[in-house]
Amino acid sequence: MSDLVTNTRRRSRDEPLPDTSDRPNGRALTVLLWALVVEHLYALVTPPYQLGIEHGFHLTFGLAYAWLARRLPAARRWHRVLLTVLLSIQFVGRFVVFAVFPDTRIRISLVPGAVITIVVVALLWRRQPAPNAVDPR
Repeated sequence: MSDLVTNTRRRSRDEPLPDTSDRPNGRALTVLLWALVVEHLYALVTPPYQLGIEHGFHLTFGLAYAWLARRLPAARRWHRVLLTVLLSIQFVGRFVVFAVFPDTRIRISLVPGAVITIVVVALLWRRQPAPNAVDPR
């Protein structure tokens, strides 16, 4: 009877998800998330140089992405939710920046980041087959 209870119990929210570092999606997610960290660092050192809201945003989000990228291989469920919320805020922010800054260089630099953001969210929520699953082909 105890085996039945053990085998059918649901995973709690605080339990870690299976390690994804050896799966292609896990590696791709980590690399793309670090690319977003680099993007935030780049934004901190490019004009305009006034210390303002945008610097606080880039510093905070860059640190959050770096922290989440380091924890991603064995992340808990709330990490994935938090990352999705942060990426959504950043994605909306890209449209604000696009509308506020008419500089073509800035507008062009928004495109790769938006693409990376979409890919990261898609990979975050994509179902992964179990490591021991048999390919039906």
